[in-house]
Amino acid sequence: EMFVQSHTGVFELRTALPDVWKDGSVKGLRARGGFVIDELTWKDGKPVTVKIRATVKGQLKVSWNGTVKTIGKAKKNKTYTFTF
Repeated sequence: EMFVQSHTGVFELRTALPDVWKDGSVKGLRARGGFVIDELTWKDGKPVTVKIRATVKGQLKVSWNGTVKTIGKAKKNKTYTFTF
């Protein structure tokens, strides 16, 4: 939950990170709705790139700081890259 929240159906990127983690990345996070965050990178405490893989078909929305990016129908086993 310190990296992403997805209980509303939207992947809300979070940066509730300690100050010593100013820059970094994580890989392999499972999320609701049949999605996997293959990679999330951040710089200066803000998300830069997130790669999300769909394990099922479905709508994919990613949000950061009021900006929402949408993939209407995500395809199974396809990875989508979002930059902020």
